[in-house]
Amino acid sequence: MKNKDKGKRERENVRKGTDGLSPEIQYPEEVKLLEELNKNSEEKYRKWLRKKAYTEDILGKSTLLVGVRGKDGIVLGGDTKVIRGGETDCETKVKQLPIGTAPVIFASAGAIGVIEDFVEIFEKTLNHNFAERKINSLLSIKIIAEDLVEKADQRYGPRLQEPSIHFILGGLSNLTNGKAVLYEIGFPGFGQKIKYSTFVGHGSPYARTVGKYLFPRDNKTGTVSLKCNEIVDRIAFNIHWVGEDIDNYVGKDCQIVYILDDKPEVNNASFNKSKISKAAKDLTKSLENIRFGSE
Repeated sequence: MKNKDKGKRERENVRKGTDGLSPEIQYPEEVKLLEELNKNSEEKYRKWLRKKAYTEDILGKSTLLVGVRGKDGIVLGGDTKVIRGGETDCETKVKQLPIGTAPVIFASAGAIGVIEDFVEIFEKTLNHNFAERKINSLLSIKIIAEDLVEKADQRYGPRLQEPSIHFILGGLSNLTNGKAVLYEIGFPGFGQKIKYSTFVGHGSPYARTVGKYLFPRDNKTGTVSLKCNEIVDRIAFNIHWVGEDIDNYVGKDCQIVYILDDKPEVNNASFNKSKISKAAKDLTKSLENIRFGSE
């Protein structure tokens, strides 16, 4: 107990600047008031830190989703690593939600249990409203998704201490015809149309660093200047590179689908894994071999 009191006094002396080493720092009254308020909520803060550590270590990782609007349609890809029960597993993250004969694709990042419940409720809600003829466009589906995200966040946000779900939704604008459209929807139930590309999940900051070059923009058409079949390989490369060399929480194996304009069907994409792996290794090697000036 004496050692504990001694340590407390030493920390207090450092804060006051009376330890002979540190200068005495004068804080304004606002800071003193803030300290008093913090003491009142200290236990809540400790609980928040524990939840935050849990969500960062277990729930907020193991996902990278990439969505791209190309010259002739949309492409959506995701890694396949999930954390379930504290252990890693391999599962598909890009789902198909058939609404009547309309193809709708969906991929999400967040706590796996929340995602599974959300997808089940989302699909039931869509089918019910479609049967009641209240859904006639992808925009109407996006609006429903926004409302459900808000409800999910009201329930799980305080428990997880972070946004509970973040996802990419895609399909044809008129469900069975029209241009293919991607929406990104997240906290607090807000969605936006994707003109070029979007990256969601723990690995997204790393994927975005090369995404600018993998998915070049065509400002005239307002899309990425590549066709879907070309985008497939680049998404596969992007996910593999992040999972292999950058972020171990992201799985390097991936699943990719695409929808072409005016064609109401989801295409499961294929790509050459060995070529993708080689290209990722070549990029890493080129970065390792960068030299500045003479040696």
